[in-house]
Amino acid sequence: MTWTTRAWAGLLFVAFLGFPPHPATATEAFSGARDLMGWCANMDHDDIHWGLCVGSVTAAHDVIMTYQAQDDMEQLVCTTDETTRGDVVGAVIEYIHEHPEEQDFSLGDVVASALIVKFPCH
Repeated sequence: MTWTTRAWAGLLFVAFLGFPPHPATATEAFSGARDLMGWCANMDHDDIHWGLCVGSVTAAHDVIMTYQAQDDMEQLVCTTDETTRGDVVGAVIEYIHEHPEEQDFSLGDVVASALIVKFPCH
């Protein structure tokens, strides 16, 4: 296993340590779902907000999918080759609107929860 694969696996492992039922709360050092909603709400205004919104969601999705492919863990998120970046970002935004009580949780936890709910493997 290369150091890159180990780093991604370690990052995702750390992200899932705080996974519900004990989600991590956002801090000043790390972005939360409230930050993500602000970026996504303003992504039509400039490229920076678009990049923060789409980039954050896409990165979280890609880490989850890579980790699932590298390990013998239960598949929790099942997107396909036909699933677009827009589908994933839209699903996460919808999830956050449906679960406003999670806006103070970490961005990674909320994106992971949204993808599990919106793209289940069952």
